[in-house]
Amino acid sequence: MIELSPAEIELLEELREELGPRVISNVGLPAYLPAELVQVLYKLVCEKVAENELPAAVRKSLKEVS
Repeated sequence: MIELSPAEIELLEELREELGPRVISNVGLPAYLPAELVQVLYKLVCEKVAENELPAAVRKSLKEVS
């Protein structure tokens, strides 16, 4: 699991606060994302994809076989 610094966690908390009302209202997000936040989000997305790579590959193989 990725270890995040307190500053990275704070960035994610701020993003969560900004996204909450948009999720509830089903509205997009035309916003500027600072480089630091983009880096943190990228690390989290990469970790999430890596966690699910094998199951996704297995599902894909099963679909091809069936």
